[in-house]
Amino acid sequence: MGAHALVGLTVDAFKGIQPAFFLKQIRLLGVEFAEVTPAIFGDLPNVARVVDHLKIGLHLPIIPQDGFDFSCVDHRQEIDGLIGLINGNWRRLNLQYVLSHPTESHLYNVPGNVSEEFLLDNLRRIQAPVVLENTVEQAPGQFEEFLARARQRLGDTYAGVCFDGPHAYISGDDWFGLFERLFPEVRVIHLSDCTKEKDLHQPFGLDGEFPVKKVLEYLRRHRFRGIVNLELMPRSLSDLGPLLKSYLLMLRYLNRKKYYAMRLKSLVALPLLHYRVG
Repeated sequence: MGAHALVGLTVDAFKGIQPAFFLKQIRLLGVEFAEVTPAIFGDLPNVARVVDHLKIGLHLPIIPQDGFDFSCVDHRQEIDGLIGLINGNWRRLNLQYVLSHPTESHLYNVPGNVSEEFLLDNLRRIQAPVVLENTVEQAPGQFEEFLARARQRLGDTYAGVCFDGPHAYISGDDWFGLFERLFPEVRVIHLSDCTKEKDLHQPFGLDGEFPVKKVLEYLRRHRFRGIVNLELMPRSLSDLGPLLKSYLLMLRYLNRKKYYAMRLKSLVALPLLHYRVG
């Protein structure tokens, strides 16, 4: 780990533009990390050229976005294909981790057979480090119980926890207690704004209420050296300004030197990005 937390952004296809374009833009801006989706494998040569000075993490498919996750037995063929792509390219892509969470079939209706055993068997086949993310829970302790089973099953493949702040916040009043209990194993943190009822994936300062400064103060106090990823999903170009402000907020707490440099760059970068995307 470095002297500071690594602050990054989620990158996916947007308005028909492939992830490699956005990876290049944030790299030029000075962002050092991005979390991506399997969409990168549709543009693999261009992505590989961009990530020479950029670290990335890969979020595996999820039911609300992809219609399946790695627990869905009926999607065995797609899962096998994706595992092959990961194992054949993870070093080339500078992949720091592959991220999964327990199935969200309790939140979304998914046809076919869903199996935790199938999920963990698939994760064991991945050669890259695997981190596990908490989801919105039906009952207190649900993720911690899953994590205990997963640690035992995955062995050396298990690389730690991704703590998703909004997921925990929506799950119940003990969300910060869960964060403190998991913290010794936390390697990645997902942050975005939300309400108590909905995971908005919005930049901070718009419609949400997540107490992000409480988390950032804790991370600064405990000198967190892992990855803090803003899991934001812009709805339109008007969200790019708030998105950049949210990124600067992370740096202000976690890497002051980079914060001042990025604040100056952003004055030029934001209008240019609007022009290139629009």
